[in-house]
Amino acid sequence: MKYYIFIIVLLQSCLGYGQKFVGSWQGELKVQGVALPLVFHLENTSAWKGTMESPAQGDAKLPISAIHIQQDSISIAVAAIGLTYKGKMLTNEHIEGVVSQKSMTFPMRLSKTGQTLAKRRRPQLPEPPYNYDTLDVAFSSEYDNVKLAGTVTTPREGEKLPAVVLVSGSGPQDRDETIMGHKPFKVIADYLTRQGIVVLRYDERGIGASTGNYPKSTIGDFSRDVIAAIGFLQKQERVDPTRVGIIGHSEGALIAELIAGESSADVGFIGLLGAPAIPIDSLMVLQAYEIGKVMGMSAEELRDAKEVNRRNFAAVKSDLGDEHAYRQILENMSSPLPNLSNNQKNEIKMMVLPAYRYFMRIDPVPFIKRIDVPVFAAFGTKDVQVPFAPNLESLTDHLPRNEKNFLKAYDGLNHLFQKAETGAVSEYIDIEETFNEQVLSDLAQWINNL
Repeated sequence: MKYYIFIIVLLQSCLGYGQKFVGSWQGELKVQGVALPLVFHLENTSAWKGTMESPAQGDAKLPISAIHIQQDSISIAVAAIGLTYKGKMLTNEHIEGVVSQKSMTFPMRLSKTGQTLAKRRRPQLPEPPYNYDTLDVAFSSEYDNVKLAGTVTTPREGEKLPAVVLVSGSGPQDRDETIMGHKPFKVIADYLTRQGIVVLRYDERGIGASTGNYPKSTIGDFSRDVIAAIGFLQKQERVDPTRVGIIGHSEGALIAELIAGESSADVGFIGLLGAPAIPIDSLMVLQAYEIGKVMGMSAEELRDAKEVNRRNFAAVKSDLGDEHAYRQILENMSSPLPNLSNNQKNEIKMMVLPAYRYFMRIDPVPFIKRIDVPVFAAFGTKDVQVPFAPNLESLTDHLPRNEKNFLKAYDGLNHLFQKAETGAVSEYIDIEETFNEQVLSDLAQWINNL
């Protein structure tokens, strides 16, 4: 589960301060311990214009829509999501400023750079020509009048084929689940399609070519989108409608559990990759503990932080009003951090946003107990975001017995199913492997043997 502030920056023409702002500017937005790189490319010919990219979340270069420059100050507005960046040029190479959104403010320094973030080697990334057919598609989520855009990959041989919908983890995800320069869903889709399986992957609502409002959406909204995707896939001519399943990663795996447990869609099987299988508030306490551990926190620090986190997440999960819950969390934090900065207080406010509180109240166990379709579940033993032991144990204990179930912990893999040293989130970007091939092989074989 990763925390991203949702940024889509658009800039437009205005009067300029000369050529000092021209060029590429790179910064890191730090939220809840996660650093999100951002790059602005600014140019000034007859008017100011440019693009922005978030390399950790995708390759897209987003057009700029509003910019104001006065002397050594710059202001960038994002009307669509109520976001602004305001900064002041300290030197020709540095801009000091803040990002603001929904009354929350975070510092971000921009540094001038001649290029975007260095491109890492990604040997698994498939490149055309492919030995299967690819088709860009669009389908509607009729519950909310949202149109979702995606890609279907289909083997060139065979009829009545098995098919899967790929469902991504938390945060705004494109159809490839692009993260840290990796494209896990493109790699998974390529592998499965080469093994005779039809695959649909799509941009989440409000992301890429899909319509809708991501920031205001809950896991319930995303679940309804998955149900629409299943219905769309079942209607495809070469798909066996009785063998359509969900392959979900992280929060996407949680969605698969909820849908299968409620029987809210006619799925033939589900595949769970790093699936939460314990109450989400408990999961978040464990996640914070494991991340702190790989970051080198002492046993005493880990113990104290765990207790504070337990109380904080209990407040988020509770029925307290948003302001009351916020004040409760501030009180919980008063002992370890008596002098919270405005930046820290703004991070805490994110914890009482409606979508986050909705998520925190989910307990997948009652749903898992009612799943009556075959389940493939893979966990990485170095996953610090969904620690494998308690989640695999819960799934094993509560999932109804089925001889076709496949549950396995893969040694040395992290939350992205890469071979990792520690499992720390900071390692993701530097690992060349995008998705472990043994897991892919086991998953494809399992689907084809159903």
